[in-house]
Amino acid sequence: MKKPFVCIFLAVILAPLFAQNTVMIEQMVYQKKQEQILSYLADDMTQGRASGTNGKQLAEQFIISQFKKYGLKPYNWNYTQSFKYDSIAIRNVIGFIPAVGKSDEFVILSAHYDHIGILHGNIYNGADDNASGVTAMLNIAEMFATMKIIGKGPLKNIIFVAFDGKELSMSGSEYFVKNLTIPKTNIACAINLDMLGTDLVPPGNNPEYLIVLGNERLKKSYRGLIEKCKSKSNINLDIDYTFYGSKDFTKLFYTMSDQYSFAKSGIPAILFTSAFHDYTYKPGDDIDIINFPILIKRTLLIFNFINEICKEQNY
Repeated sequence: MKKPFVCIFLAVILAPLFAQNTVMIEQMVYQKKQEQILSYLADDMTQGRASGTNGKQLAEQFIISQFKKYGLKPYNWNYTQSFKYDSIAIRNVIGFIPAVGKSDEFVILSAHYDHIGILHGNIYNGADDNASGVTAMLNIAEMFATMKIIGKGPLKNIIFVAFDGKELSMSGSEYFVKNLTIPKTNIACAINLDMLGTDLVPPGNNPEYLIVLGNERLKKSYRGLIEKCKSKSNINLDIDYTFYGSKDFTKLFYTMSDQYSFAKSGIPAILFTSAFHDYTYKPGDDIDIINFPILIKRTLLIFNFINEICKEQNY
C-alpha cells in the first residue's frame, strides 16, 4: 500500500528538477550560436555547397567536427556514408546518441547540407536552404548530447543525419534508407528539417509560424505532441499542417525533400519547414534573410517534440 504513495511523492519532488533540466537545456540555443553555425555553412568560402565540390567538403568537415565536439558517436564506426551518384562523390554525415537505458527504438533527425553551388558566376549560399535546417539539427544534437551526459535522456536512440545529394534527386537520403542497418519497424519517426529560417511567407497574419507536413503518417499517440509543445509560452507558433490549405500542393511539396525517401519505404516521416519564398534557389538566399528569434523558437519546438516522442513507449 505504501508503493503508490512513494511513487506520487517522488513524482512531486522530482518534477521541478526535470523541468529545471529542460530549461537549462533550452538555454543552450541562442542567437549568437545559431549565427556562428549558419554563417559558416552559408559563407562564400563554402561556395554554395554543391555535391562533389571543395566547398561542400568544408561544410561536411564542419558538421563532423560539431558532432565530435558534442560527443555524438559515429554511426556504423564512421561519421560519413559515401557512395557515387553519376560519378559525383556523395557523403552523408551521421552521428548517433544511444538512449539512456535500454531501447530498441530509434528517432532519426535529418537536414540536407548540400546546395546548388556556383551558377553563372554567382554563389548560391543557401542560408535558408538549408543551412538553417542544419543549424537547428546541430543545436538539437548538442541538446540531447548534454541530456545524455547528465543522465536525463534521450529515452530512445537518436540518429542525426546531414544528407548530401538532396539537390541530386535526394540521392543521399535514398541511399541511407536503402542501406539501413536497423529494422524499419524500430524507427518511431523520421523527422526532416528543410528551410526553417524565414518569416517571408506566413500562412496567416502571424509571422511566427511553422509548416508541418506528414503529421497524419505518425502513430496516433504522436499526432497531438506538436500542439502540446507549441503551448509552451516561449515557443508559441502558428502551426499549419498543410501547404497553405492546398491538398494537392501539400502532397506535392511533401515529395520534394528527404523525408519522402523514408515515407516511400513505409517509415513514418514528417517535415518541418517555413517553405519557399522569393529568395529560394537564388543568390539572395543569404544570412540577412534569416529571422533568428523565430529560428530559435522553431528549434525549441522541434527539440521538445522529439523529447516527447522519446518518452512514449512502444507496446
